[in-house]
Amino acid sequence: RIVHITKTWFNLARKQTYIFTDGDDDELNRTTDGHLINTHCGAGNGREHLGCKMGTEYEAYLASGKKWWCRFDDDNYVNPPRLLELIKRFNWTKDVYIGKLSVPGFSTSYHGKQYNYRFAHGGAGCCISRPLAWKMKPWCGREAIVKTQMEASMNDDCALGFIITALLGVDITLTDLFHSHHENLAVLDPNTFPKQVSLCWSNDNKVDLKNLKTKSKVFDIKEDPSRFYSVHCLAYPKTDFCK
Repeated sequence: RIVHITKTWFNLARKQTYIFTDGDDDELNRTTDGHLINTHCGAGNGREHLGCKMGTEYEAYLASGKKWWCRFDDDNYVNPPRLLELIKRFNWTKDVYIGKLSVPGFSTSYHGKQYNYRFAHGGAGCCISRPLAWKMKPWCGREAIVKTQMEASMNDDCALGFIITALLGVDITLTDLFHSHHENLAVLDPNTFPKQVSLCWSNDNKVDLKNLKTKSKVFDIKEDPSRFYSVHCLAYPKTDFCK
């Protein structure tokens, strides 16, 4: 998956993009100009491992001094210029949480109290403004978010939404420009892809490029199983491998 990212959208935001993983990879670290971060959280997919990784991302963001924390999974194609256009619509000095729901909402018990909350699905990505990120600190550090997850019985992306919408009382700002594998990606109009911020993929759920109205280069499915190369050529046809 990471090869498709480093050959496409990563190059549009090399200075701002960091890749968090669970091992060392000298070649990938060189390719990304030293932007590979080994979380040392372990390779498991349990709540403890994934929460540790999320907490590591969070702490790295706070240390960066940047205005926005925008995070995406490795099955996302991201369009950085469109992402920038989106977040510029909002005042980063305010508490802002941008994303897309997978389900309307959840309820959970935490410290003996029942809470309703909403969360931005991790498979589509989300953005959090800096003031809001700082307010999340009691529940969201590398160790703290795992503790929050365990006590509230939820996954890492749920925990972000729980902290923000339930504990801090900040509602999610919804956008239709983020897309996860929880929706049928094949029904999306491929001619709108250059306007989207993120597009997810999986082996059994991916975008369909058959109805393109342009002469953009479309790669064979075996060469481009994620469709990232083809989507990138649609949005940025002057890229070398698209000519």
